[in-house]
Amino acid sequence: MMAGIKDVARAAGVSVSTVSYVLSGKRAISEKTAARVRDAIRELQYTPDASAQKMRGIRNQILAVSEPIRGDIDEAKYNAYFLHTAWQAKNAGYDVLLLSGEDAVDDIRRVARSNMVDGVLLLDIVEDDKRVVEVGSYGKPCVAIGYPSRKGDCAYVDIDFPAAADLAVRYLHGKGHRDVILLRDNERDYERQSGYVVTLRRLMLERAGEMGMRVTESAKNEFGRFDARAFVDGLLKSVPRPTAIISQADADTLNMVTRELENRGIDIPGDISILSCGTFLENELVAHPVTEIPLMPRLLCSKAVGLLLSAVEDGRAIGAESEFVPPRIEDRGSVCSLNEGDESRDRWAYPPAMLYIHSRNVS
Repeated sequence: MMAGIKDVARAAGVSVSTVSYVLSGKRAISEKTAARVRDAIRELQYTPDASAQKMRGIRNQILAVSEPIRGDIDEAKYNAYFLHTAWQAKNAGYDVLLLSGEDAVDDIRRVARSNMVDGVLLLDIVEDDKRVVEVGSYGKPCVAIGYPSRKGDCAYVDIDFPAAADLAVRYLHGKGHRDVILLRDNERDYERQSGYVVTLRRLMLERAGEMGMRVTESAKNEFGRFDARAFVDGLLKSVPRPTAIISQADADTLNMVTRELENRGIDIPGDISILSCGTFLENELVAHPVTEIPLMPRLLCSKAVGLLLSAVEDGRAIGAESEFVPPRIEDRGSVCSLNEGDESRDRWAYPPAMLYIHSRNVS
């Protein structure tokens, strides 16, 4: 049975009100008496009420992390963001309280208004994220990793996805690729408007159109029902035939594609190049190394925790501050150049005149 404030008072030989004054600091108590109270608290392992600590300006050294668990989550990305957030918090002397329920706004209000936590971090942001809109009701500083379409009084840290889309298209275009196929992410991410997934797809298609690249999209990638054989069949039947795949898919889907390509004798990158964008393949078992414009959970979580603690510890008004991290390419050798006469290859030839964008209707 947990000790209560009466147990502390009895052990210290003082009244309950004296214990309360020591905790809240509302009235001067002699150091000798206060020391007895603190000793009793330690011996009984009593946890003071958070509201009493708040009155004294004492932090709980706990940060809330809101990251709802859904049945179709990408475990690698979910684990990476939570782990790096917890690691950064630990290094700063804080614990984390994971809020994994889907009633996210109510969960945050519950722990914030009861002063259980000192600040809030929002992960897995969607385009129209209610957690962001309701930030003003939490009464605690808040930082989101992600950039939703509706902005509340919340600070943001994210990858510069417009720059990432531009980088992906320019990278392939610069290597001579003019016809590509987009391997879609898990369809539920598009349906629930997962922020960066939707944004990156839209901006890549727009930028490709501006640069004269033809982009064909794969069929819908339903969770747990991806057909790699059908995807490769479609790739081989396309006229002109794509010379590169831009992938938003997870490692499992990408592995199915690379294995199917290799089973048919299609060389990567000799016959088909692959560029993965907005993914996190670093710690995944990938059958074939894939060049990637990756998510950067370690860096983003470090920046987000640092920004939040500047508000928690220094009283800094972070409001609607935002920081965008430049994207980078991890070259793992899966993209080849077509700029040295390779356009004449019989199997993968394409007419140079066909420089327009085509997006298959996938609605």
